[in-house]
Amino acid sequence: MYSQLNIRTAAARRTALKALAATAVSVTMMALPPSQAHAQTPGRMIELIVPFPAGGTNDVVARILADGITSELGQKVVIINKPGASAAVGSSYVARSTPDGHVLLLGSQGSHSANPYLFKSLPYDPLKDFAPVALIGKVNNVLVVPSALPIRSVGEYVAYVRANPGVVNFSHAGVGTSMSLAGELFKLQTATRIVSIPYPGSAQATLAVISGEVQSMFANTTSVIQHIQAGKLRPLGVTGALRDGLLPDVKPIAEQGVPGFAMQSWFGIFAPVQTPPTVVERLSSVIRKVTTSPESAKKLEALGIATSNMSPREFQDFVYADNAAIGQLIQRSGIKPD
Repeated sequence: MYSQLNIRTAAARRTALKALAATAVSVTMMALPPSQAHAQTPGRMIELIVPFPAGGTNDVVARILADGITSELGQKVVIINKPGASAAVGSSYVARSTPDGHVLLLGSQGSHSANPYLFKSLPYDPLKDFAPVALIGKVNNVLVVPSALPIRSVGEYVAYVRANPGVVNFSHAGVGTSMSLAGELFKLQTATRIVSIPYPGSAQATLAVISGEVQSMFANTTSVIQHIQAGKLRPLGVTGALRDGLLPDVKPIAEQGVPGFAMQSWFGIFAPVQTPPTVVERLSSVIRKVTTSPESAKKLEALGIATSNMSPREFQDFVYADNAAIGQLIQRSGIKPD
């Protein structure tokens, strides 16, 4: 090539080499798919999609992450709420986004494990349309009853339910939520009849228990801790295999006559499926650093979230296993969308 260019001086040679290098870079960028050509653009904004309304636990978790990621990467993270259809609206938006690491989803057990078994025409596939990036952490629920009800243990609750078959009920924020799923699992493992009562949200479901309108609830620990401390609700047992840091004196349900009982919700970050592995690994490393840092871990633990440090592959295996377990539970219980 150089003989064709007829380069005769060192200066001309340097000029020609610079031109050739620029041309090579241009050709390489044209050959790469958009997801790789524009991946990790410095300074470009990252959208973190929360598929639920602003103001809830999902929103708080997203803000903790956004602050940490912005600090680590130097890229502004903007939280965008896209609620609707039990997280399907926001999830499908991310699934269809350009896979370059600049649009991420705050996913959960509902969006990735329950939805595909509850909705026949889901506009996304939770296992095929996403690249799992990082598990933020797991969350316990707690079985609570009104303080006026003379029940002080899981064993007493089971006895009360069996003495009143089909009369005792539990409230929740919608079929497929962790509150709903925990109740259905409890019914199956204790062979009891407890009536499922859905409410528009967890706040309404909680007030229903406090007022005595319903007799029980498998509530998110964070959402009811203030009512427990105020003496309005009595905690009977936590749904995880281990005790909850927010309720250290409350035993797991599994230790109170329901062996093997375990139900935890979770939060995780997902990218579109064709996001380059290098981008996924980089984001995973940053998010894991953020969630396990003393400052962020303390904030997340205050929400009842036990943080995790899974690799993308470990998180993928976790999602597949949880999807299968929740699918089996939904099929066995026969529950349907509200």
